Amino acid sequence: MSLWKYKYFLDVVELKSFTKAGARNYVTQTAVSQQIASLEKMAGGTLLERGNAEICLTELGEIVYEYARGIFSIGDTITTGKA
Repeated sequence: MSLWKYKYFLDVVELKSFTKAGARNYVTQTAVSQQIASLEKMAGGTLLERGNAEICLTELGEIVYEYARGIFSIGDTITTGKA
């Protein structure tokens, strides 16, 4: 399991852009898209609705988003020592 998939996913959701998420992580938009597609395959469904020039979470996407936030929240706690 690559944590990058989850990091890119969080960034896409928060920035509402694959291109901006790529720029934040110093990778191309294509790399972000590929990682999101891989995460969707692992999750067994679509995580993001990409229509109407807006990115929205699907029901499954909301579950994965909360899971990913939890992963990185724990990481922040470990590195900063603050809960």
